[in-house]
Amino acid sequence: MAQPGRSKRKETLVAQVFLRSVSGRSYRELAQGPLPDDLAPYRPSDDVRGSVQRFLEQAGFKVYRDEMGLALSIEASPALYAKLLGLAPGKAAAMTAAQTIRLTPPKAIAHWVDEILLTPKPELF
Repeated sequence: MAQPGRSKRKETLVAQVFLRSVSGRSYRELAQGPLPDDLAPYRPSDDVRGSVQRFLEQAGFKVYRDEMGLALSIEASPALYAKLLGLAPGKAAAMTAAQTIRLTPPKAIAHWVDEILLTPKPELF
């Protein structure tokens, strides 16, 4: 029974969906130094971003766009991650703070996705 004043919250997972750029450049190149002034070569087209976002939302994910235009963040239940992205049951619960899990994009959007990384939940005090 839930205690008064406390809401029962469903467990959700969050992942980053990194999209392929129009130029073929990878966001991974950005980790090797300071950010360039122009991120356009690393961004996907607006059409690709919109198509991937619509697909994921229709599948049941909450989708958030990043400000740099390189990725989408997705949030959903572990069951949806298992069904659509192949996450093995219990694997997310066993993650440590230093781990990420690479997930398989659905075939319908795989040609637009560079990679999908499940990130651990931050540990709060």
